[in-house]
Amino acid sequence: MPREMPKFTKTPPDLVAAFESARPDRPDVERKTMFSYPAYFLKGNMFAFTFGPKIAVRLGAKAPKGAEPFEVMPGRGMKEYYTVPASAMKGAALRRWVGDGLAYAETLPAKTKTAAKKTTAKKATKKR
Repeated sequence: MPREMPKFTKTPPDLVAAFESARPDRPDVERKTMFSYPAYFLKGNMFAFTFGPKIAVRLGAKAPKGAEPFEVMPGRGMKEYYTVPASAMKGAALRRWVGDGLAYAETLPAKTKTAAKKTTAKKATKKR
């Protein structure tokens, strides 16, 4: 039985504005898009993004009390990412969540383009 793909929705403009206002004021934080959704990166590592009406932050194994793991679709979670609760989707609370994601991203090694090429090469080899 083929798996039904979820319907992806755009992030509401007010949520994008809240996300933008929570961006850390550092020149090394990059704003990019992932699958047409706004996202923040540090050293090539994504640490926060919007996804439809949600915001997710990468926190590693250390999640705040009551935090729900982020799932793209039911049963398809993203390791280390947690959904920001509705009560923290703006202002100082959202800045804290994004700041915690940035702090975690600072502990990760920088991604390099060479590493990405190796991963792609491994996948191509496995398919043969």
